[in-house]
Amino acid sequence: MKWVTGISAALAVAAMPLATANAQQAETPDSATVAAGKEIYEGRGMCVSCHGRNGEGILGPTTRLDADKKWLHHDGSLEAIIAVIKAGIDDEKSSSGIVMPPRGGSRITDEQVRQVAAYVQQVLHRRKNAQ
Repeated sequence: MKWVTGISAALAVAAMPLATANAQQAETPDSATVAAGKEIYEGRGMCVSCHGRNGEGILGPTTRLDADKKWLHHDGSLEAIIAVIKAGIDDEKSSSGIVMPPRGGSRITDEQVRQVAAYVQQVLHRRKNAQ
């Protein structure tokens, strides 16, 4: 029994780097997902109306999607961006008093939320690397 437990533990430890690599790989969206996200961001997702076409923030500095700005409501991971888009930011969580309705007030699907989040993450990544 100890032998089986030892092998199981060894296999679990050996698989850890693989799990980490897979999680990081899952975090990087493909170009088709990012392109679809851009189309939704600029269209039926209604993101542009508050965040601006280039993430410059129409309603004020807290609506900017800026690489140099500290994230106010999440850690910048794809899953965290998805969670914020889905849930929105209510007046209790907002540091500026500017709220974001769930899904930005649009009727985009979960898959479309994921695409928008991929686009937002990639825009921020490009801006950060361009500096």
